[in-house]
Amino acid sequence: MQQVLALFSNGIDQIRQLSRRSHYGAILIITLLCLITANFLLHPHQTATPISIALVAPLTGEEAIAGKEMVDSVQMYLDTVNQKGGINGHPLKLLKFDDRADESTARQGAPVIVNSPAVVLLGHRSTAPSEAAAPIYAAAHLPAITGTANTDSVTLKNPYYFRNTYTRSTLNTVLAVYAKLVLNLNTASVIQYEKYGKKLAQEFEAAFTKSGGTIRRNLAIATDPKQKEQSIQAIVNELAADPNPGIVYFSLRGEKEAENLLVAMRRRGLKLPIMLGQALSREDFAKRFEHYPEEQAQPGWFTDGIYATSPLLFDSAGVDAQEFADTYQKQFGKAPSYVGTKYYEAAILAVEAIRKANLQGTAESRERDRQQVYAALKTINNRNVAPRGPTGLLYFNATRDSDQPVRMAQFQERTFVSAPQQFETIFNPERVNVPRELKAGTIVQIGDVSFWRQNVVYTGIDINKLNRIDQQSSSFTADLYLWFRYVGDAGLADLEFPGGINPLPKQPLFDPSKPLRAFQINGVNYRLYQVQGEFKNSFDLHNYPFDQQKLVIRLQNSRTPSDRLIYVIDTFGLQLPRKTTDADRYSSSVWQYKGIRYAKETVRTTSTEGDPHLFDASNRVDYPGLSATITVQRQPLAVLAKTAPPLFLLALVPLMTLFFSEKIVKERASVTIAALIAGTVLLASAYRQLPDVGYTVRIEYLYYAFFGLSLFSIWIAIVGDHLSLKGHKVMTKRLDGFARVL
Repeated sequence: MQQVLALFSNGIDQIRQLSRRSHYGAILIITLLCLITANFLLHPHQTATPISIALVAPLTGEEAIAGKEMVDSVQMYLDTVNQKGGINGHPLKLLKFDDRADESTARQGAPVIVNSPAVVLLGHRSTAPSEAAAPIYAAAHLPAITGTANTDSVTLKNPYYFRNTYTRSTLNTVLAVYAKLVLNLNTASVIQYEKYGKKLAQEFEAAFTKSGGTIRRNLAIATDPKQKEQSIQAIVNELAADPNPGIVYFSLRGEKEAENLLVAMRRRGLKLPIMLGQALSREDFAKRFEHYPEEQAQPGWFTDGIYATSPLLFDSAGVDAQEFADTYQKQFGKAPSYVGTKYYEAAILAVEAIRKANLQGTAESRERDRQQVYAALKTINNRNVAPRGPTGLLYFNATRDSDQPVRMAQFQERTFVSAPQQFETIFNPERVNVPRELKAGTIVQIGDVSFWRQNVVYTGIDINKLNRIDQQSSSFTADLYLWFRYVGDAGLADLEFPGGINPLPKQPLFDPSKPLRAFQINGVNYRLYQVQGEFKNSFDLHNYPFDQQKLVIRLQNSRTPSDRLIYVIDTFGLQLPRKTTDADRYSSSVWQYKGIRYAKETVRTTSTEGDPHLFDASNRVDYPGLSATITVQRQPLAVLAKTAPPLFLLALVPLMTLFFSEKIVKERASVTIAALIAGTVLLASAYRQLPDVGYTVRIEYLYYAFFGLSLFSIWIAIVGDHLSLKGHKVMTKRLDGFARVL
C-alpha cells in the first residue's frame, strides 16, 4: 500500500507540472496511475505468514504412484483455497515428506516433521508407517488425518490420529457378509503374503467364520524371491484340485505378487470368484495387465468380475465427485482413485479445522496452534457441522473414524463399476422397523450395525437430438433413449422427469409399462425406452451473447429412498468416455456442443410427515435420481451479426458531430439525441430476445457504452458552445481534439 501511495504522490506532482503545459500529458499520467492501482488491487502481494500443512506419503518406492496422487490431490485443494485469499489472508503451504511406505523410514522421519512449522499432518498411506510414527506426533501434539490407513488400532491407540475412511474391521465384516448373503458363498480360500497379509488374513478369517462361513484353505506366497514363483504355482495347483474353494480372498498388498498369482490362475483356467484387499482396490492394478496378449485381445480378460472395495465409485457418485474427477483429470491427465479422493477430503477437513482454530502463527505458538487445530477437528463430529467433500458430508465419529459405508465394486474392462447390490448405512433408525425389515431380508445386521440392502440400477440417458433451445421460455426439447439394467426391483413405476413435459396433451412423459425392448439375460433385467419432450431449464444469461449454458435432464424416483435403491451411470452402455465428440448431434448454427456429464442426483426431505415419533428424530430421507448435463456454448456471431452493425453505425454519429464546422456546432446535441433515441429502440429490440431477468447481461454494456459516449458528446457540445461564445477558440479546438481521441 505504501508503494501505491508513493506512486500517487509522485503522479500528482507530475500531473500539476504537465497540466500547465499539456492537458494530454496529464490525462496520460492519470490513466497510468489507474492501471497501476488496478493491477495492485487485482494481484495483491501476499506478505502474510503462510500456514503449513504436512503431507507424508510414499513419494518413492513401490507405492510411489499412490504417493503422487496424494500430493496432487492435496495440492489441488490448497491451490483452490489460496486462489480465494487463503485463510484470513494467510496462504496455505504444503510440506512434503517421504516415508517410502516403510515403518522404519516413517519412524526416523517423524522428528523432522514435528520440528517443522506444520500445524496438522496428512498421512500416512498405510497402517505400519502410521502406527510407527504416531507416538512421536502425539508427543508433539501434532494432529494427523489419514485417508487410507484403515487398521482400527491407528485411531484406537493414538488419540491425535483421525481417519477419513472406514475401519478395517468394518471392511472385513462387510466383505464376509457380502460373500455369504449376496454371493451365496459359504466357503473361502485366503492367500496371504508378508506380515501385512498375515494380519489381514487373520482379520478376514475371523469375520468370515463369525458370519457362518468356513475357511477352506489359508495359503501363503513365499517371501524368498527364489521360491516365490514356485509357491504361486503350488497355490494354483491346490485351488484347481479343490472342488469347492469358495471365494478367493487376496490378503496381500504387493501388486506384483497379485499380478503373478492372477495370471497363473487365469491361464490355468480358474474362473473362481475373487475378492481383493483394500490395498489392491485401484484401477491402476487392472492396468498392470495391459501388455499381456490375452488382455490386448480382450480388455479385462484377467480382471473382469473380480470384487473390490472403495469409499467412492464414480459411476454412482454425485455432482461434487464428478466435478472433482473432471478437474483432476484435466490437471493431471488421469482419473483419480479412492486414494486421491480421500486425501483431497482430508485436506478439506484440515482446512476446516484451521479456519475454526484461533492460530497465532508464530514459532513460539506452534504447539498451542496444533492444540487449537486438534480441538477444532474434534468438533467436526456430526452431519450438522460437516463440510462437504466429493463423497458427501465429512465428519468424525466418537472413535475419530468415518461412518462412510463400504462400496462394493467389480472390475469390468479394467474399470471399476458398482456391484449389483450394496450395503448402505441406516441414518434414521427411528423411521425403521428393524425386526420386520430383517425378517424381510431388506436389512443386513453386521455386528451392532444394521445396513440396508441397496439395489443398483445401471441407467443410461443417451440424448439423440436437441431440437430447440428457447431462452425466453427457459426450456429445450430433446429426444433421448433411456434404459435400465438391474437385478430385483428398479422402482420404475415411481420414476419421473422433474420439469419434463410431454408435447402430447394428457400423456405422461415416461410410461414404464411401454418399453421399446425388454428381456432378461444372466439374471439381469433390461428395459429400453424412448422419451421425447420439453424440459424446463435454468438459463444463466450474465455473459449473453458469450454465454455457456448447462442443459440438464433429471430422472428422479419419488418414493423409494436412496438407501434402498440407487441409479448409477451405465459406463459401458454409454461407452464412456466417448470416442466421438457428439458435436454433430448437439451443435447448431447458434450453439456449439462442449461436453456431457452424468451424475447421481439426490432429493432430500426432512419432513416428519406429522408423526409424533419423529419430532425429535433425524428425519433426513434421500430419494435417488440421475442427471445428464449437456454444456453448450452460444455462437456469439449469430447474435452480434444482427446487433453489432447498427449499433456500430450509431456510435459513429456522436463521433461525426465532433467534426461539425463552427456554423453548425449548435446541431451537435440534437443529432446525438436522435442517435440516443435510435439506440434505445435497438436496446428494446435486444430485450425482446431475452426472458425477464433481474440482472445486467453482457450485451447491455455495449449499449451503455454507446449511451455514455453519446452523453459525453452532448456534454462536449454544450461546453464547446459555451467556450465559443466567450471567444476561447483555442480551448474549444483542444476540447474537440481530446473528445475525438476518447
